[in-house]
Amino acid sequence: MQIYPANTTLKLGFEAVKTAVSNHCRSEMGLEEAEVINPFSQPKIIAFELERTGEMMRLLTSSDAIPFDHAHDIREAARRSAIARSVLDAQSMYNIKQFCTTCRLLKNFLRSREDIYPNLGKLSHEFYPQKELEAEIERVVSEHGSVKDTASDTLRQIRKSLNSRRNELRASIDKIMRRAAKDGYLAETEPTIRNGRLVLSVKAEHKRKFNGFIQDVSATGQTVYMEPTESLHINNDIRELEQQECRETERILMQLTATIGSHKQMLLDNAAALGRADALIAKARFCLDIDATVPEINEEGLIRLKNARNPVLILKNKQLTSDKREAIVPLNLTLNPPEKGLIITGPNAGGKSVMLKTTGLCQLLMQSGFGIPANEDSTLPVYEGLFLDMGDEQSIDDDLSTFSSRLLWIRETLAKARKDSLVLVDEAGTGTDPEEGVALYQAFLEAMAERGCRTLATTHHGNLKVFAHNHDAFVNASMEFDQANISPTYVFKKGVPGSSYAFEIGHRIGVPDSLLKRARVLTGSSKARLESLILDMESKTQQAETLRMELAQEKAKTSKMYKEYEQRLASIKTERDKLREKALAEAQKIMLDANAKIEEAVQRVYDSKGDKEIIKEIRRETEAYKENVSKKHGQADARRKNRQRTYKDPPKTGDAVKLIDSNATGELLEVKGKNAEVLVNGLRVKTKFNNLLKTDKKKEKKSGYTLLSTPDTTDNLPKAGHRLDIRGFRGEEAVKELTWFLDRAVSARLNSLEIIHGKGDGILRKLVHEALKKRKEVKSFDLAPWEQGGPGCTLVELKKR
Repeated sequence: MQIYPANTTLKLGFEAVKTAVSNHCRSEMGLEEAEVINPFSQPKIIAFELERTGEMMRLLTSSDAIPFDHAHDIREAARRSAIARSVLDAQSMYNIKQFCTTCRLLKNFLRSREDIYPNLGKLSHEFYPQKELEAEIERVVSEHGSVKDTASDTLRQIRKSLNSRRNELRASIDKIMRRAAKDGYLAETEPTIRNGRLVLSVKAEHKRKFNGFIQDVSATGQTVYMEPTESLHINNDIRELEQQECRETERILMQLTATIGSHKQMLLDNAAALGRADALIAKARFCLDIDATVPEINEEGLIRLKNARNPVLILKNKQLTSDKREAIVPLNLTLNPPEKGLIITGPNAGGKSVMLKTTGLCQLLMQSGFGIPANEDSTLPVYEGLFLDMGDEQSIDDDLSTFSSRLLWIRETLAKARKDSLVLVDEAGTGTDPEEGVALYQAFLEAMAERGCRTLATTHHGNLKVFAHNHDAFVNASMEFDQANISPTYVFKKGVPGSSYAFEIGHRIGVPDSLLKRARVLTGSSKARLESLILDMESKTQQAETLRMELAQEKAKTSKMYKEYEQRLASIKTERDKLREKALAEAQKIMLDANAKIEEAVQRVYDSKGDKEIIKEIRRETEAYKENVSKKHGQADARRKNRQRTYKDPPKTGDAVKLIDSNATGELLEVKGKNAEVLVNGLRVKTKFNNLLKTDKKKEKKSGYTLLSTPDTTDNLPKAGHRLDIRGFRGEEAVKELTWFLDRAVSARLNSLEIIHGKGDGILRKLVHEALKKRKEVKSFDLAPWEQGGPGCTLVELKKR
């Protein structure tokens, strides 16, 4: 992406973002990668980077911990290892071993999740596992950065001998020390090391009495450090063994260094890959810190930022305590493809420059593969260049004034900006004569629009507002101002030009009214009328926005109430069904009890051989039982009696009627005493006459098909009523559904039916066939042909009526 001038990224805050990302890096390679993060201009690359960042953000918020514990910078050691006869120290070698382990674990971690995070899976292919090198280093070097005794048989033998002679020396010195202490020769009661040899501290006046060699003298001269003659040969052996150990250790390290050197290129490639992974993790952590989402890329040139916040302001707030943080007003900006320019006006310190910075920084972040702190449905196009005119670029060294620097920027932008560039201008038209400055920038804005660039400019000049109003490709916008409190709200408003509110702000801070009055006169009546119109429009816009928010709140409240009533209705229906099931269960129990009583009475009459007294007793018991049942269900009887209706205008055959218990509508076909037959959606339904209400056909007519909803209906029956699907039902439920289905089919005078029961273990098929055998209306039934479902479907033929 072409960026001009060079300090654009600094002014927009992109360098602050890169610094924040660097703070999350855990390796030197990652820091270097973070420093060179720059925006791309190729849509495919940007889309890939965004997808990868999004995947890493999801991975970081999951419960999986990324293995990234020992990301040492091993590049210098890897390069030195390739030099002939060079020797790396043991600690550097162990760092290389840990580095290789980290790369291998990270590769396996990402590869194992490639199905979930495909773009991160591609990153795993950049690592080269070096397990053999890990094993070789671990065989030679300990975790403390020293060569192990087991590195070679020779080294093991040398160290064994060295430990043995050191133990002998310790025993010999202890023996001599006890004797010398007894004689009063020693200045200290512990041995010490001088010139690499174990010596005793002897008082200077006794040095000729002590049998040994002087190795050193104290600074005061009162103590001499003497090596006993008896331990001289042991010390000599130890020095010789130490030299052998040093030579053998150097030989082992040189050999291992050469082995590492043969892997130099893979180590450097892994270091580069680890740096990229580290920078990507840091980038994703930064995005999570600012609550960023991955925006969509569009090719149409649409800018849509919903609730976008400035990342630099978010970072600044995070460094403050909660009581000192300032609220960040989000930016809502939409620029449609035909809108090539935006002229933003409003008061000083009203947020115009922050709006420009937020837009520009979000664009840089998106094209660098970052998420942006905005809603998920935000979308941005890809620009080939970004040109920024913001701040004072005057220079004494270059003999540039403020306006000269702006002219230089215009010249360079005109020379470099290509189609699909984003141009940001702050305070357009300032720095010179207002009329000339406005004319110059208007010509520049027109040139940018003709070239196909997108330009956002802030200004205080009214002529540029008029230009935006008259130009098809430009749109006016403003930063909202609270006229009641004479303070900015920092809310962006598209389509409405703003006022600078110079006089209002001056009045608030105490500028004399006489001066303000004179200033208003000097501005002229036409400008005053224009500003007055703008103020009035903004006031009405604020009122409209307030009303819109109130309506939105009312809508949300209504929606909540609607949901609550729906839940209540569902609860009532559920309770109704439970009560219905309970009533059926009670009725069944009464029937069973009654049958049992009858059977018992018959048996007793039979056993008594018609004894009249016993028959009378049985009758009394039966009457008592009936009375008891009547008392229990008196309320139900009362409800049934209350259902008996009297009609002023009872429905007649052919009238349109509604079934009270189901709200279904149909045509009354026949009345037989207290019973009636109604045609509902092609089905003949039998019901009680007092269950009907006469209705108006025109009012009750509805478009489409209405299912009959009675206690005996089922949602499984389609419009035509020829097919029933009972797959997934339990046995008892399936038989119940089948019974209802057959009843309705018979009522509708259907001839052929399909019952889909599935193949499975054949349990449902068996239950269906047993139930069909018991129905006298069934003429025949058989399994369907293979092309119609085979063993999973039964075809039924009903007797004609």
